[in-house]
Amino acid sequence: MGHSGQSILVPKRRPNARRRLFCFPHAGVGPSVYRGWADDFSADAEVCLIQPPGREGRLREAPCSSIAALVPMLLEHMLPLLDRPFAFYGHSLGATVAFECALHLRRAHSLGPFHLFVGASPAPQVRWHHPPLRSLPEKDLLDEMEKRYGGLPREVLADSEMRALVLPILRADITSIETYVYSPEPPLPCDLTVFGGLQDHMVKKSELEKWRDHATGRFRLQMLDGNHLFLKLCRAQLLESIAGEWDGGCKSMQPAGAFDETRT
Repeated sequence: MGHSGQSILVPKRRPNARRRLFCFPHAGVGPSVYRGWADDFSADAEVCLIQPPGREGRLREAPCSSIAALVPMLLEHMLPLLDRPFAFYGHSLGATVAFECALHLRRAHSLGPFHLFVGASPAPQVRWHHPPLRSLPEKDLLDEMEKRYGGLPREVLADSEMRALVLPILRADITSIETYVYSPEPPLPCDLTVFGGLQDHMVKKSELEKWRDHATGRFRLQMLDGNHLFLKLCRAQLLESIAGEWDGGCKSMQPAGAFDETRT
């Protein structure tokens, strides 16, 4: 999917694209979690996938255990691609990384996304209130990750060599989550769409609603019929909603029981 050392992967290059979408992965995974997204957007959009150190094409690099340290490393490689309107989508940990990238870009370069999309993440000012995992023994850590989030591949759990590869990434990402502290800044001058899972027991709807404080543009909260990893289970609806927001309106077909709140 990419070459070793690359922070940003562009699966389908579109030189004439009018806008770019940068996708930030959740804890424990790399850019392949967004595999196929580049094929699902119109030809005027180029999808760029964030590849943090320590995973997939950067597996030989040490993973980063601090969001504050990770953001400048990523932005160094993102800046050449910010020559046209761009948006961010971040899932869980990736939402916080995307948000901090947007703040850093505003402070250092007077740049920012025209739209920030975040999923499965409490608002930045919500302190992490779950029991810490980062120092747990291997088995306890993996058991608790499966209980909280699900989605750990069986082949990883069953293979000691694969566990040895995955565990340092998980510990680093969990450390990033558990030690993150938001420093208050003015809201971003962009639109903000927040996605949550109706069956996600890790992130409350009230914690998602607090994102509205972080942008001055249009705010929208949409609850999808899935768990914490709804980006896989509800992929079609999620992508349709993102594309609809880009086009100035929502085109998503919501399943029964979905919740959608908009502030204009």
